[in-house]
Amino acid sequence: MNPHISIIIAVNDAREDDLAMPLSSINNQLGVDFRDIEIILVDGGRYRLTDLTAFRLFKNIRIDYQQPDNVLSWTESFEWGLSVAHGDYVMFMGPDGLLNQTSVIQTFNTTAEQNPDADVLTGLVLEQDITRSRQTEYTIGEELTTVRGRWLKRSFLNQFGLHWQDNGEYADELYSRLVNAFARVDVSVNEIAYARFVSRDVRGEVLATASREMTVGWLTMIGDYLTALQRVDQKTYEDEFARECVRYYTQQQRVLESERKPFAAVMQAIVEQNANAWPRVQDFIAHVKLQDSSPEAPWNANPQAFDQYVNWLNQVVVAAQQ
Repeated sequence: MNPHISIIIAVNDAREDDLAMPLSSINNQLGVDFRDIEIILVDGGRYRLTDLTAFRLFKNIRIDYQQPDNVLSWTESFEWGLSVAHGDYVMFMGPDGLLNQTSVIQTFNTTAEQNPDADVLTGLVLEQDITRSRQTEYTIGEELTTVRGRWLKRSFLNQFGLHWQDNGEYADELYSRLVNAFARVDVSVNEIAYARFVSRDVRGEVLATASREMTVGWLTMIGDYLTALQRVDQKTYEDEFARECVRYYTQQQRVLESERKPFAAVMQAIVEQNANAWPRVQDFIAHVKLQDSSPEAPWNANPQAFDQYVNWLNQVVVAAQQ
């Protein structure tokens, strides 16, 4: 019988004592049958763990210790873990993460039983940070641009062929966007499921919080996102491309005009690559103009500037199709 949940942890050069935090948070769960929990520890970093006997302290859990031959990035470690997972659901963790409460797995198990059609269960995330004045701050909330605190049904991931890609600091957001795009049922779980702590000894790369500002790297990730969507579902891809074309107009307004050139170059490349979906963009723009007559809508706030932007997109498409 398969376990109910596979928890995949990317070691990412962490040491044995660093991993005590995430492992103990799983070991201390209450009201669960630990035979339903599979822990996959993927040791794909440059440095190996050297003393696994340190984990004997965690008597409730069974650890599947994976040692890939080659050095892996943390996204590749997650892919490795997925390839050997047996759980109905999977959860991803970094060495600086933990299950915030002893009731997390019990609550998620109950929610899964009550919602058998759910592809995704999304809990709350607590994040710790230290300010420049050395004050510790905490934020709590539901975050859909990360897989932290989420259970993903493994059959759902396999059905849509969703895989981790190395997109630098935006790899987590890219994967999460694909999950959000194809999940038919995503159930919110009102429990702090995942906490991310700050440590001077643990590299915080795995599932790290990316910049909230639009960057060239983020916009490049959007292009990769559209490419991945197109491989799976044409309609979803065309709808999302249309939305991104409209969103970009507003997003680039927040960038100083003197700094917009590299962003425009990336957006031009995205439009060129997706030029065949331009008719859907035109239909979408016509539709939102009719639906949204609010003064703050970009086509009403500054119709001339918005029309110029749409004309620029159209010129890019025409040139790409010649």
